[in-house]
Amino acid sequence: MKIRFEIKLFLIISIIFINKIKSQNKKAIEIIGKSLIAHGFEPNAIKIKKIKYLKTTISYNNIGEPNKEIKQSITHQFDPFMTQIISNNKLLKTNGINTEVIINGILLNDLKSSENAKSILDGAFYVFWQPMKLKDPGTILKYLGEDFLPNKKKVHVINVSYPNGKDTWKFYFDTTTFLLIATEVNHNNKISLIYTSDFNITKHGIFHHKRESYNVTENRSKLILQASYVYDIKEVVN
Repeated sequence: MKIRFEIKLFLIISIIFINKIKSQNKKAIEIIGKSLIAHGFEPNAIKIKKIKYLKTTISYNNIGEPNKEIKQSITHQFDPFMTQIISNNKLLKTNGINTEVIINGILLNDLKSSENAKSILDGAFYVFWQPMKLKDPGTILKYLGEDFLPNKKKVHVINVSYPNGKDTWKFYFDTTTFLLIATEVNHNNKISLIYTSDFNITKHGIFHHKRESYNVTENRSKLILQASYVYDIKEVVN
């Protein structure tokens, strides 16, 4: 009798746990759906064939002074798929399968250069096409509820991870507008919080315009500015 009772208790607890997970996933999907509409990505995003923008990155030292600026011309194309980054004398390009690295007109064939370039290209595509990329197959979503960011903005918080992925993410959506206003990534136990402080509002959708990345201290008591980003859209082809 005791064993049967323990089995029943285990089953009840399991059902409650599964239902809680389903509820969290359902809420996360609901928030993302509202955000896609707020950003104008549905149905507009599927009409975009190519988008090109200039990304300016300024990094800062540990006392908040700018110490480096990088400008990148980035293109995302959808049919056929292609992401390309041009910066100074370097060209990175991928079609999702093959990756090319060209420096000073010379094609590099070593595996390490190709893998590093693929990671940079995939990262650029992932960041720019948020929150659309949260609909990708294999994305593991968990709604964590409402919270306040350090800048006092009230947000919906969604935890995001990927099978076999080492990084974990949190996406923060404004509770009123449902715009994606901040992202947090834990990479190798280093936490970065990235605010979107301004948006590109276009007829094609609402995209990042200005962002700031902060290193978050272990006890989350301090934000240290690491970098700022400006995305200037140059061309959109439907």
